[in-house]
Amino acid sequence: MKKLICVITILLLIACEETEYPVIYPERYFPAYPESFWVYSNGKTLKVDPGYHKHQYYPEIGSVKTTDFVLVPRIENQYVYKYSITQNNPQVPLRTFLKEGSPTSWIVDTWFGENVYRKIEKFNTLDTLYFDNQQTIIDSVITVVEYIGQENENRWIYRESFAPNIGLIRREINIGYDSVIPHTEMVLMRYFINK
Repeated sequence: MKKLICVITILLLIACEETEYPVIYPERYFPAYPESFWVYSNGKTLKVDPGYHKHQYYPEIGSVKTTDFVLVPRIENQYVYKYSITQNNPQVPLRTFLKEGSPTSWIVDTWFGENVYRKIEKFNTLDTLYFDNQQTIIDSVITVVEYIGQENENRWIYRESFAPNIGLIRREINIGYDSVIPHTEMVLMRYFINK
């Protein structure tokens, strides 16, 4: 009987420990709630793992101090913080998908010593998608461009469109070297948001 009480007590302590951390919930333009998924035209499926996961990260490259533990969603072993995604690795900075309402660019990564920037190109636009052969018009879409180097926003690498309560709906890549030659890499075909 004493062994059973000890086992139950240990299990309760472990369960209590997991719930005492704050939960950081997803934001509306990247609603990565546990068990949600997105299926894209190029065959890629993004799935959010079940549950919220205990995590902390190094806020800067080379930092030895980590953030406090929190509970966050996880996609493909990467942890989602509202509009950001990170790994528990000092060499991987916090990558921000979008800064809602931001009129300026922000740094999301580095590439061979140059900063990689993102900037919102379009606010509150309309986009048309087809789900189950039905045309759907989506409003309040935000389009973000990603580029390398401070002055290179007109020669972007990626252009991504995010819809509220859906997430990433379209990604284009630039296949030109000196100019922009856009190619649609993927378009959302179906999705499930597990709110």
